[in-house]
Amino acid sequence: MFGVPKTLRWAFPNLLSGLEKGPTPITVLRGPRQIGKTTLLNQVIDQLLDEGVPPDCIFRVQFDELPEMMKLTQPILDLTQWYSDTILKTSLNNAALTGKKVYVFLDEVQNLPDWAPQLKHLVDLQPVRVVVTGSSALRIEAGRDSLAGRITTLEMGPLLLREVATLREIGEIPPYLPANGIGPLKEKSFWIGLREHGEKNKVLRDQAFAAFSERGAYPIAHAKKDLP
Repeated sequence: MFGVPKTLRWAFPNLLSGLEKGPTPITVLRGPRQIGKTTLLNQVIDQLLDEGVPPDCIFRVQFDELPEMMKLTQPILDLTQWYSDTILKTSLNNAALTGKKVYVFLDEVQNLPDWAPQLKHLVDLQPVRVVVTGSSALRIEAGRDSLAGRITTLEMGPLLLREVATLREIGEIPPYLPANGIGPLKEKSFWIGLREHGEKNKVLRDQAFAAFSERGAYPIAHAKKDLP
């Protein structure tokens, strides 16, 4: 895809793995505006294309508050039906029977009324994998109950210090806490190793913290570091 940044945020492998083989058909990427959710979506789509997923098996919709979009009674279901009729030229179920795995990306879905029941209907009746993004924590949380057992949520915030270091081309600071839970925090060996990890990466960490102190932790502030 044109213009997709190469720098990946920490959530990229989690989102890609959840989409391709996660336990639930829907993955929600939730966080404030301008932290890179849409960029992450495009990076995942780019990766799927690199892996050989046919372009017609990827459907992405940006749910901005456009007047024409709001006129649709059931935007998610209506647009997905248009996609299967016009792009796939077959039903989603028939596509699955022929070995096609369909991926649906819905950006800023909280702008839609009744988005959760529509998604429930879609994944209950169609063999699709869905990624949803939303910047309104309250609206996204309000839809979770009707999607119980069908949804996995990834919470994204502003940049981590190690992400600031990568984006500013200071250097690579590897993560120390394993991705799968906080269980290691109860082990003494974890804290001893964490201190050693901090000492080993002190120079890079201090430079990253100086950049954070200067510009904060939003990607747009660090992507063009030469601008005042």
